[in-house]
Amino acid sequence: MHSRVLMTSLALVAANVVPLAGVLFFDWTVYELLLLFWAENLIIGTYTVARMVTLYTRNGDGRVLFTIPFFCVHFGFFTLIHGAFVMGYFRPEGGPETPVLLAIWVPFLALVISHGVSFVGNFLRGQEYRGMKSEDAMMAPYRRVIIMHLTVVGGGWLISLFGEPLLALVLLVVLKTFTDLVTHVHEHREKVETEARVRQTGRADSHIFKQWDE
Repeated sequence: MHSRVLMTSLALVAANVVPLAGVLFFDWTVYELLLLFWAENLIIGTYTVARMVTLYTRNGDGRVLFTIPFFCVHFGFFTLIHGAFVMGYFRPEGGPETPVLLAIWVPFLALVISHGVSFVGNFLRGQEYRGMKSEDAMMAPYRRVIIMHLTVVGGGWLISLFGEPLLALVLLVVLKTFTDLVTHVHEHREKVETEARVRQTGRADSHIFKQWDE
């Protein structure tokens, strides 16, 4: 694995250990976990906009003047519906919201830092923005977010049926971390391999022609 992908992967795992501490030592329920994982959408959306701004400032891609507002509306609506589902289905009846929000701010900050490490390490220093189109940057978070949250919400629903045993909550955090890590590594490893092919052959698709030649 490329060193920068390894570094950002370790930051991702470290950030996801924080909610595990909430489960083990602070009696977190499935609602706190799902609310935190939903809030991560806000972080992902913010860094996606930052990526598109970078495409404008460094690549001169004027299409971001359209893709940024479109993404904010579309992804914002997706996040709103997702949040309404989490709060409507998993929120304990009569439970105050303020203590929950106070409980998740530390792991939320850890996720902000984790995504920031990836943005700086992979996108800026790794120059993933080179050759990237604004449409690709806009669509990039959807696959990761949808896969991760289908897994997490499905797991959360099963856990709630069985009375939220501690082991199941721990496994939910582990499952989310594993899913997030796999999609993260796959996304950035593809970009590293593409960069290597461009340096060697001048073509991003040279591996396809090599297979034909063989």
